[in-house]
Amino acid sequence: MTEDQQNLLIIRGHIAGLPAADRKGIELAAQKLREVISHHNDHGRLALALVGAELAAED
Repeated sequence: MTEDQQNLLIIRGHIAGLPAADRKGIELAAQKLREVISHHNDHGRLALALVGAELAAED
């Protein structure tokens, strides 16, 4: 199993432990992000990476 696959399992496990309302909100947000990426293709992927890096740099 790759490190990325392990990270995905950890994140999914964390989400699974949240209350149902939180899980639904996260899934809705994730679906909207997937739609943006699908609509914008590589630009959407790079934009998501940019925002993720910005969020990580805030810490």
